[in-house]
Amino acid sequence: MKKLELILDQETAFQSLEKVLRNSLGLSKKQISQAKFRENGICINGKKQRVSYVGMPGEILTVCLEESSENTGKVFPTEGKLEILYEDPDILAVNKPAGMPCHPGRGHYQDSLGNLAAGLFEKRGEPCPIRIIGRLDKDTSGVVILAKNQAAGARLGEQKTKGIFWKEYMGLVQGRLNDTEGRIREPIGKIPGEKLKMQVTPEGKSADTSYQVMKFLENATLTRWEIFTGRTHQIRVHMAWLGHPLLGDRIYGTGKNPYFPGLALHCAKAVFLQPFTGEKVVIQAPANSWGEKLKNWGVQNTGTDSEGYGQEFLS
Repeated sequence: MKKLELILDQETAFQSLEKVLRNSLGLSKKQISQAKFRENGICINGKKQRVSYVGMPGEILTVCLEESSENTGKVFPTEGKLEILYEDPDILAVNKPAGMPCHPGRGHYQDSLGNLAAGLFEKRGEPCPIRIIGRLDKDTSGVVILAKNQAAGARLGEQKTKGIFWKEYMGLVQGRLNDTEGRIREPIGKIPGEKLKMQVTPEGKSADTSYQVMKFLENATLTRWEIFTGRTHQIRVHMAWLGHPLLGDRIYGTGKNPYFPGLALHCAKAVFLQPFTGEKVVIQAPANSWGEKLKNWGVQNTGTDSEGYGQEFLS
């Protein structure tokens, strides 16, 4: 159960608690309705109050949000190692290795990121539903964010919709890009008869990808991306459409990668606001499977520059 606390001030006092819950704490009508009928669900100074109550400055408002149990137990908990990049009471951020799916599926019912996260929470004695905010493809490595409670998941999802929550990727594409930066706004949709493969098609959903050259290599280009939509295989599809598929891409390219095994795509950074404090969180993930290549190319292990990209997260 998630407990929220707010000390009323001149801005939040002198109005009904319902308005405070909606406008200041960002709760939905459903969340407020559930809290109303819960013992000690909505309290002022420890005493249960109606949502029509008008608070005064200095009073302490507490709200208990119950977790939805509909998904509890659906992910089998598995013991294993997770590289934790950041953690607070509401969020867990990990560095997912390439080859690991985010969710259990065919051939990976017990070794997905979701299984390992469920195992971690169970070992701590705090089992909770697995809520991954913006999953990565199985062959893509990097930052993955998990919300520990329903309210945090909803707020991070809203940040994604508004563009407040964003990610930065880096990777290697085949050949030399003609432009050092650019933006691709081509719709992406399924290929009829294909289970996994996507394509640029007028009938697809809108997709928006920006790219920037980091370094030209022999027969390849080290590239940075930011995506403004979340389509399946978005970067891979857009770069293949541009004529420069990612190295190691067996679906949209040749599958060859002369620098290291696997797909050359890594989610290097995630930026968002802590869902309850509003503090800016910047998380960077080292590209472990790339070995010493980045260092040899004179690039940070996370592939990101400090200038213009904020500072490291504060725990």
